[in-house]
Amino acid sequence: MLLVLMLLPGGCGALKREENKEETEWIEGAMLKVGDLQIDYREGLVYLDATRREYERYYGTGIWDYKINDKGLLLGNAVKAEVLDSMVYLKIVCSKADEMNVCLTEDELREADKRADEYMKTLEGSRILEMGVNENVLRRIYSDNSLARKVFEQATLNVDTNIPNEYAKQHHFYSIAVGKKKVGVGGEILEFTEEEKAAAREQLGKLKEGWMEAKDLYSYAKTKTEDLTRLDMVIGRGDLDGSSLENVLMGMRTGGFTDIIEDGDYYYVFYCLTEFDVDATQEKKEEIIRERQEQAFENLYEKWHEETEVLINHAVWDKMEISSL
Repeated sequence: MLLVLMLLPGGCGALKREENKEETEWIEGAMLKVGDLQIDYREGLVYLDATRREYERYYGTGIWDYKINDKGLLLGNAVKAEVLDSMVYLKIVCSKADEMNVCLTEDELREADKRADEYMKTLEGSRILEMGVNENVLRRIYSDNSLARKVFEQATLNVDTNIPNEYAKQHHFYSIAVGKKKVGVGGEILEFTEEEKAAAREQLGKLKEGWMEAKDLYSYAKTKTEDLTRLDMVIGRGDLDGSSLENVLMGMRTGGFTDIIEDGDYYYVFYCLTEFDVDATQEKKEEIIRERQEQAFENLYEKWHEETEVLINHAVWDKMEISSL
């Protein structure tokens, strides 16, 4: 079970951080100060190691010295900065739990213990164990993630969840497409001549006639279309940026076929499977609610961040390299 650094939706983005102040009295092993809380370097080790494992699972172990921009920024340094930003985000959110009367239940604490114990088993032979990471560090990490989720839920309780059907309604279509371009002798893409375009429209007209008589509309369309990206579409108002095609499709009724429509590189005929896909509409409503919650929470977080002092103990943090864990 791979540890996830930040369970809140959205993302922390680029956070502003104050430089380390000479008068700060750091407790032993502290790598970060968020408000009045100093965070132990071992938490950073766990997050860095979990992130390293995730990256190397997909890209291999030799990726950390890869330069990701023309200024020579190494991937390892960029990812390390993102981990730090996310830790700041998490700690600031958790710091608001008391004033919002949010706390973990006994069951939630037991679940954090269970997940920490399970993750501990995946660390056998890991270098971060030799660097002091233990069950208590992991329990604190899992507890923080659970607490942050509850703060998010509490902070977004009053977000408007009333989404009218007409606002979120999703339509379901099949389509058949016939292209109106060709490849020239030199490999270049050429527009059809007017005669070729007329032939393409005539071909599509005949396909439509056969389609209207077909017993399996999806299978027929799949074998005839030249544009599989629009073979099976679920869309709502705004998904096609208010194009003329969208206006046509949004006006269709269940069981209807369009006339031949020219759009992009193809001529199309669309069939409306349903003008109101219940499941897709509900998913769209949930998506809209999530977006509203995330936006409301990010607005609140920006205020919290402005009010919170964030300091880095560079003597500790700068020595922690993701590539060496």
